[in-house]
Order: sequence, then structure tokens, then C-alpha cells
Amino acid sequence: MSFHEFNAEEWSSQQGERMKQTLSDLIPKEQVLYNIGHSRALPKDHYTVGVEGDVIALGTQFDRQAALGYFDMAGIDGNDELSQFSDEVKLFCHQLQHMMDKREQYLRVSKQRARDNPLNWPDWISYPPPQPRGWHYEDEYGAMDYYYDENAKPHYFGENFHIEDYTEKILMPYLEKYPRSGEIIRSASGMLCVKGFEPCDEVPTFRDFVEDITQLIEMSSNKIGQLLSVRRLQYLRNKFESYELLNQNREIYLTKINPHRDFYNVRKIDNNIDLTMCMSKKHLLNVINKKLNDEPNRVVYNENGKDWTLKELFEPYFADNKDERLNIDDLFEFGLIDRTLADKSLYIDDKNTEYDDIIKREVLLRIDSTFLRHDNYIEGEYLSMVLKQVLSDYEKSKYQFGELGVTLQLATAKSDLNPWSSIANWIVNNQLVSHNVKWLVRIARNYPTLKAQGKVSNFQGFIDLIFAPLFEVSIDPLKDINLHFFLTKTSGVTLLSNSLTISAEEEVGDFTQLPTPSDWNSTDNPPYGYYLFYIFQNLTNLNTFRQSKKLSILSLRPMVASVTEAHSFDSLATAFLFSQSIINGERLRHHPVLQYLYYLKQVGITVSPLCWNKSVQYMNDDGRMVAGDKVAYETHPGIDFFKTGMMVSLSTNKPLFSSLTRDPLIEEYSVAGSIHKLSNIDLCELCRTSVLISGFNSQFKQHWIGIKLTDDPEHPHENVDDFAIQRNNVPDMRLNYRNDCVAVEKQFIRNLDEISNGSTE
Repeated sequence: MSFHEFNAEEWSSQQGERMKQTLSDLIPKEQVLYNIGHSRALPKDHYTVGVEGDVIALGTQFDRQAALGYFDMAGIDGNDELSQFSDEVKLFCHQLQHMMDKREQYLRVSKQRARDNPLNWPDWISYPPPQPRGWHYEDEYGAMDYYYDENAKPHYFGENFHIEDYTEKILMPYLEKYPRSGEIIRSASGMLCVKGFEPCDEVPTFRDFVEDITQLIEMSSNKIGQLLSVRRLQYLRNKFESYELLNQNREIYLTKINPHRDFYNVRKIDNNIDLTMCMSKKHLLNVINKKLNDEPNRVVYNENGKDWTLKELFEPYFADNKDERLNIDDLFEFGLIDRTLADKSLYIDDKNTEYDDIIKREVLLRIDSTFLRHDNYIEGEYLSMVLKQVLSDYEKSKYQFGELGVTLQLATAKSDLNPWSSIANWIVNNQLVSHNVKWLVRIARNYPTLKAQGKVSNFQGFIDLIFAPLFEVSIDPLKDINLHFFLTKTSGVTLLSNSLTISAEEEVGDFTQLPTPSDWNSTDNPPYGYYLFYIFQNLTNLNTFRQSKKLSILSLRPMVASVTEAHSFDSLATAFLFSQSIINGERLRHHPVLQYLYYLKQVGITVSPLCWNKSVQYMNDDGRMVAGDKVAYETHPGIDFFKTGMMVSLSTNKPLFSSLTRDPLIEEYSVAGSIHKLSNIDLCELCRTSVLISGFNSQFKQHWIGIKLTDDPEHPHENVDDFAIQRNNVPDMRLNYRNDCVAVEKQFIRNLDEISNGSTE
């Protein structure tokens, strides 16, 4: 066959058939632990001899106990009442089931389930269209020089993007089907909504929320519930170690005969990256040195009417150095990298960020504002240059993707432009579009700052400032085409957890006496749960309307407390009820009941161990941590969560702050694999989870990891075919083991819940 006659799809299909035939005698037809319907159906011969002689389990009563996680009385004397469990345990399981049902209800009504998002429907048109199968960067742009110097121009897909093409090819045909119509009104509870799409009865009121969060507090303080949750979580952790002992060799064999798939060429997504620190140190250094060489006398900063040139910004360094160039050590000296990111003020007002005492605070603020902000004097030009290098590196790798978090600048936004449009214009005008990147919009808890500035009169004004532009552009996309396009590339919104002020209500979780948003006129900062509830409520109305117009919806992916104890339970409990997935979540290890709930509902958790470790070190250095606390990398609970069976993905968060290489995501996985002795399959499973919980549409996920969406809330996705290992390098037996473990735990809860209901009737 000549080169021109080669058919890649036909070859791939034939290769898949050959591999299926090869493995037909190695993989059982039913790779399940047992029939979920009844524990006595556990087959004695489930654990067969592995390819290289794995351990053989015995078919004893103990093996049933090990598989189920409790002693099965029904298997001995036919007692189906599970009488060995106390009434307190049965009542607690009833409460667990109630909380799981509540979460499912809230996600359904807010349209946050994957199958409710038009982005995942078959008729969704992605723009720009995806690269053809078999595309490689070097085919498009020639041989790639990964470590190009500061004068080289990075190439990436978005450099040819024009919003006019999107308007002509996608937006105008869409408007012919869905005319611009709608009127923004307020519901009876004061929420923004579109006339004709008022909130239904299922949308929770604040009283409903208070009742649910109060029950969660009571459950988490229940000693019996805590003990049960700890024991079940320990059991799941040890069960995974047993699974590895029994099946490790077979898994390795299956991956060895799987061609063209290993950790490096499976899709992996960085689910949480701070835009202002998404670059490596080399990326930033390239732009700084280039601009110092090309335009040292350009005015790039203005403060109180005084102009500053680029050379003047770095004058404290150049005063002692005749060579007007910087290196990595100079960035450390200026504190651009080693600033104390754990400082609470960082998320309230960027202008009030505090830095190390190595250099004067004012100098560092000017440099930071010039190079790491998009809403500055030069309209984010330098940051866009840095980001283009990052996008280019993503596309070169082909298998790496990112979800960049950009903060909604409510406090510093210009009066004539809403902050959403400011972000959208910066992205579109600088052509920062790539197949490999989606966006997360971060919302800071800075109501007191806005109140002091006179931009809002109450908390309802804060909510309106966030959502009013979204309702307007959803009704009439032509009103702001850039924002309309940006929302198609946005995965969701993130509520930041840090705050300068922690209110008394937040510390104790008491929401019963809080006023409504329109009556919150004081300068006190509301609790985290108060913020998240009203964001959820308004997002529900927005998503309901956008779904009716076949527009992509926004999910909630809040950033919960990770380092400090302040409001950790508040953020974790509220996020469980309202959010699709969370960022951070390290404090879950201190709340076993919540951790067990997160496991049962398979809530996505994005963790950044390297950044967390460095942040904790800074807190120790600043004396804000209890003496003697361990800050070693291995104390981070993320990998323990993963081994337990929770939906964990690894993220870099702030590569400029915590990474040493130009490939921070691979560095994150590499360190985790080395410290925790993870296998290649473990790393690939983490990669697969990062795709699952991402905001990329289902067509991409089907191609990347071989899954499709279902209508079953218990199993929201399933494999496209019987050979997903070709796409994600995770053997089916590993995936079936994970699914079986969750199903067993849910069945355990249901059985005791049914008994509890029967005893109360």
C-alpha cells in the first residue's frame, strides 16, 4: 500500500479488532466482583490466576466479608434484617441517603449534570472546529523548537482566529433558529430571571438550605457516624491495596500489549490554573528580557498621574547591575515567584496583596501589575505574550490541556465596562483561543471592598453585578459578541475561599439569623455558604434559560478551604450540596462524614500538592501555623483520596510559584508518582479522571477516554465499547473495580436506609 492509499481510520479499526482477539481469552466477560443485588451471589472463583501468577483468593466466608466490608449474617443464617447493626447506624445511613438525594436534586434543578448541558448534545457545533485526527504540531508549523529563545514567535492555533468568522459561520445561523427575545425580571424572592422562566418549586429557598446545612452539621458531629465513615474509608483504602496485590501483574500485562498508549500520550487536563501564574519561570523571563531590550523607555504603568517606563520599574535592580538583563534568580529576588500566596488579602483586592520584605512593596506591585494582569495600563499586552507561549506548549504536547482561572475584577473594573466584557475583550482581541484551553471565572468574596467603594449598596447589588451581564448576553448575543463567544469556552465559575474577614456566623455555621441579600446593608462579609447559595440560586435561573436557547451552561466549581481551618467545614458542606466538583478539598481528611459523602457521590476533587506544600511552608515561615505541623509533601491527602476511590485529579494551580520545569503538569504527576510510588496505570487513571471532571464537551471525552453519557444518575457515563484501554490506558478491570466498590457502598447504605424506614413506619 502506498503512502497516499493509507487509511488511518481503517488501520486503527483493524488494530483494535486484532487486540480484542488477542485479549479475548485474558479478560473475563463479566469483570465484576459479584452480583450487586445480593451478597450471597459472590462467586468463589472470581479471582482467577493472573497472567504472571497472581495470588489466588479463597472462596471462604471471610472473602465475602472482605468484598462487602462487613460480616454478612445473611450468608450464614438467612437473616436479611442486618440485625448486627445498631439503630443509630441505620438512622445515620438514612441521613446519608437523604443527603445524597438532596445533592442529586440540586444538580438536576441547576442543570449541572453533564447530560443537561447543550455543550454535550450531539448537535453542538464546536468552534473553532477540532483538529483532524492524526494532527501534529510539527505538520502545521514545521519542526518544533521546544526551548525557543525570547525572540522567537510562538505559534498556536488561535493566531488565525477572527471573531468575524465565528459571527458569520456560527452565531448568525444560530440566531435564525433562536431569535433574540426575553425580559429580565426579579422573581418573588428577588433573584434575577427571564420572564417566562421563573424559578420552579424545586429551586431551594434559603430556608431549605439552612435546614440541609444544619442536618449536615449534625451528621458530621455524630460520633457513631464519624466512626462508621472512618471505618468504611479505611476499608476502601485497604481494599484497593488488596486489589493491587491480586491483579497488579494482570494490569501490567494488559497495558504492555496496548500499543501507542502510555502515561505520556493519554490526555491529561490541568483542571485549575491561575491565569496570573499559569506560566513557567522561563516563559515570564523571556517576555521581560525581550521587552527590556526592545522598548525600555515605553510607558507601561501609571500611578496617581505619574508615568513609569519599563526601565524605571526595574531600576532598583539595574542600579547595581550594568547588564540590563534578568535571570531566574532575579525573579526570586523580586518576589515575583516567592510571594506568600497563602496571604488572605490576595483574593480580596489584588492591589492590597502583600509580598516578602526582600524588596519594597510598591516596586513589586508595579511589576506584578504590568506583567501579570490583564486589566492594566497596557491592556494586558505583556500577559497575553506570556500566555501565547503557554498555549503553544500545550499544542506542541498534543495530549495536555488546561482550564485557566481568571478572576472577575469587580473592584477594579472600569465604570463603562462590565468585568465580564473586560475579560472577553482581552481574550478575543489578543486571539487567546486554543483547542487545548477552556476557562474558569473566579469570583472573589470582596463584597466589603465594593461596598466601601460605593459600587454596591447591599449584597443583592453584588449578585446583580455578577449575573446581570450574563442574562443580557444570553438574551441578545449580538449585544456583546465577544462575551457570548467567551461563555462557549467557559467551563464554570469558581468562588474563592480566602477572605480578609471571617465572620462569627461563618465560624460556627449559624445561618438562621442572616438577612436577605437586599437587606444585607452592612460592610460585614457574608459567610462562604451564604455567598455560594445565592450564586447557586442565580446560576440555576441563568442555566435554565440558557438551556432553553441551547447555549452552554455554567457549572459551579468552588475553591474550598485547603490550608487553614477557617470556614473549612462551611465551604466543604455547601459545595457538596451545590457544586459539580471542587478545587482543593484537603481539609476533607478532618471531616470523615463529608469525605464519605464525597466518595459515595463521586464528586470531582482537583488538588495541587506541590503548590499546597509550598504555601504551607510559607505559612510556617511567617509564624501563622502551629509549631510542629508536618509540611512534608507526602502528608498531602490527595493520593490517599485517590486510593480510597475518590474522583481526584492533579493540577498545578500556580506553576510560576511552585514548579521548576517548563512542563509543570508532567512535573506534578512525576513528583506524585515518585513520592507515592504510583504505577503507570495509577497515573493514567488520574489523567482519565481529569478529563472526566473537566468542562470539555462529551464528543472530545468520547474520543479521549472512550466514554459516553447515559440517563442513569447512578452511572452518568459508560464506556463506548469494550476496549476503552486503547484510549486511556486504564484496564477495564480497574474501572470495573472502582464502579463495583461504589455500587457496594451505595447498596450498603440503601439496605440500612430501607431497614430504618421500615422500623419507623
